[in-house]
Amino acid sequence: MDIALPKKLKILSYYLPQTYIVGGYVRNALLELPVSDLDLAAEYTVDEVVAALHNTEFGIVKINKRLGTVKIYSREDNTFSAEYTTFRIDSYPVGSGAHTPTDVVFTKDMARDATRRDFTVNAIYYSIDTAEYVDYLGGIPDLHRRLLRTTVSPERVFAEDGLRILRLVRLAAELNFEVEAETLAAAKKMVYLLKDISAERIREELTKILVADTKYPSVATRDAHVRGFRLLDELGALQYIFPDILYGKGMEQRPDFHVYDVFEHSVQTFAHCPPEIRLAGLLHDVGKPASKQQHGKMHYHGEIGKGIAKRLMGSKGLKFGNAEIFRVCKLIETHMYDLDGLTSDRKVKMFIVDNKDYLDDIIAIKRADAIASTGDENAVSPSAERLFATRAQMLADGTPMCLADLKVDGRDLIGTKIPEDKRGWAMRKMLEHAVAHDDCRTREEQLIYLRGLNYGSN
Repeated sequence: MDIALPKKLKILSYYLPQTYIVGGYVRNALLELPVSDLDLAAEYTVDEVVAALHNTEFGIVKINKRLGTVKIYSREDNTFSAEYTTFRIDSYPVGSGAHTPTDVVFTKDMARDATRRDFTVNAIYYSIDTAEYVDYLGGIPDLHRRLLRTTVSPERVFAEDGLRILRLVRLAAELNFEVEAETLAAAKKMVYLLKDISAERIREELTKILVADTKYPSVATRDAHVRGFRLLDELGALQYIFPDILYGKGMEQRPDFHVYDVFEHSVQTFAHCPPEIRLAGLLHDVGKPASKQQHGKMHYHGEIGKGIAKRLMGSKGLKFGNAEIFRVCKLIETHMYDLDGLTSDRKVKMFIVDNKDYLDDIIAIKRADAIASTGDENAVSPSAERLFATRAQMLADGTPMCLADLKVDGRDLIGTKIPEDKRGWAMRKMLEHAVAHDDCRTREEQLIYLRGLNYGSN
């Protein structure tokens, strides 16, 4: 089948004849999946590409001349860009897995270039000039078999870049492919190479694995993200990513509340979370083993788990952004809130006010947690439904959800007995009172309350 090409690519091939598309673009086109990043390859060196495109509509950003890689873009069409790499042969330090070639030799031999790539399905070339496929390593048959196999010996492929082990997992999950037996065995044997991979690169692959079911819905199974996570576990990769999760394996929980051990419960919670909070679902009970060890019970696991999550995700871990770390820790900290349903209505309302930006996530993780506790897809979380219903009621009856919703502000405190540095305290007291009392929703009523406040009162 012919690949539908961007119009600018045909123009580019006039200046750079015998250039090929390679990699995920070709793979996805053959699978009839969405295509995105455009990777090109040919025998031209970077200097030759620069010379060929001089005074044309195409501009160049040199990415890595030593590796023969440049970005080509159209000055006339800002939607077109491609990454070009000269055919090359790479040499790596033995067994490091760190993806730093010590020697690069440019070649005119496309077959040699194919062998430096990771998997056969990513080593299929497509000629822009002739619309023909070039497949030296059997990538097209592997696509038909839905099989992931390394281009050369898996030991060599993984030794060149240990991150390819995680990429193997991601592609297997996203594409719903099987992993060839020899490739799988080598990935297990060489998973230790992940220790040499930067946190940023691991984080990028991991976050894609956790939402693998969303990448290509037409081919991915409903539980593709779970399959990807279980494959990480099978390979032994978790000890290099989130080792604390493994401590929950075999740790039984009260059978009247849980049908799984801590580890499997975490996996099941993750499985039933919406994509944006799956990491929190995976880590929500990560503090249970440490809590049991320190206190003899799991009652403190939320607070302990928050600290563990900060370590795993922070500067000494996978280096997530502060906003994501805060959100995950917020969900870990609050997922047990009002689990017994005994919290007063007033406190529940203030909890909703104080956590309004995260409330949908808190409700979602509570619902997933309930399913994972019972093993029943139809299980209900009473605390989640209470939060959901209470918020709906608050929105319907005009309950203020933040200070900005009040009819008064700090300027109304000028001239009162409240000291200037305590006006924040006064406004908080006003909010709490207005949330709890539906007869304090007008400006007049709120002014009366403010003027009657005594600093230092409870």
